[in-house]
Amino acid sequence: MQMIMKRSIAIVLFCCLAVVFTGCGKGGGGGTSTPEEENLSVKLNTDNPAKSISSSHTFTVEVLSKMPSSGVKVNVNVKREDNSVGVYSTEYTTTAAVSTVTISGLPMGQVYCVATVTVTSVTKPANTWTGSFRVLWK
Repeated sequence: MQMIMKRSIAIVLFCCLAVVFTGCGKGGGGGTSTPEEENLSVKLNTDNPAKSISSSHTFTVEVLSKMPSSGVKVNVNVKREDNSVGVYSTEYTTTAAVSTVTISGLPMGQVYCVATVTVTSVTKPANTWTGSFRVLWK
């Protein structure tokens, strides 16, 4: 009986050690994990409403948060406020924190347009920021 008891204890101890050493092995992905990407924080450097003396208006898009590793996609869409007709549109990808955009084709006269700017992480497309401002050629 003592022999069976010693053998049972040895088997239980062996199983416990096997579980412990198997759980502590390499390759579980522990240690170096990629940090979570910051939510985008963006500033549009322009007046609102912006008044242009010509058919174009220049402003900057400034990414205030940490730039995503693959950069951001910037989409600028400008429509007339009175009838929603498209006036200007552009899309580009950048890794620069500050980029300059020049809207062209603003309608003459007292016609306000709404410029909508959407900034999207290339790495994580769900990470987006959208802002807008009004602009007119006075």
